[in-house]
Amino acid sequence: MEQNQSTQPPVFNQPQAPQQPLPPFQPRVTEKPMLKPIEAIKSCLKNYVNFKGRARRSEFWWFFLSVAVVSSILSILGMIVPLVGFLSLAFSLLVILPHLAVLTRRLHDSGHSGWWVVAIVVLGGCYYGSFLTLIGGNLEKMYGSSDPMAMANSITESMQSMPGVAALMGLSMLCSFVLFIVIFVFTLQDSKWGTNKYGPSPKYS
Repeated sequence: MEQNQSTQPPVFNQPQAPQQPLPPFQPRVTEKPMLKPIEAIKSCLKNYVNFKGRARRSEFWWFFLSVAVVSSILSILGMIVPLVGFLSLAFSLLVILPHLAVLTRRLHDSGHSGWWVVAIVVLGGCYYGSFLTLIGGNLEKMYGSSDPMAMANSITESMQSMPGVAALMGLSMLCSFVLFIVIFVFTLQDSKWGTNKYGPSPKYS
């Protein structure tokens, strides 16, 4: 006997398994090799007064360490040979602008404003200006005396006679120290990937 085969009716609107969202598009990032010391020094000297753009950590720190080593050697030799002392002063003046420039570009690279550098320069100027004001009237007394504590005593007397200038020196020194710590932390931060308002990243491409 022929058996009747029952057909199952089609089923519509079956619940479907939720689909996983597609991962966001991730562009391919290539990290450039770290600059070598000679490359970093050449880059900073090439951008002697360039306060625009960005500078990666290796460029800033290799230049900073090179300047620190040369300045230390010249300062030590200057204690022995007076002529070298003038060379040390000349070298310090020559590297001020490229050092401020690469510091500004380093802040740009980590996403921070270069106005931080202006702030540290202003505070440093206030400190040294007030210090020179305090010792200005006692230079002859300090250098004409054989007492090794003559400078300290003269500064103490000037601070007592000019408390406003002394307060400005102390406040600017404190603010400079705090600002130095903030900028130091900024210089340790990695380069921001991609292009920011200061230009393309010198590290990632």
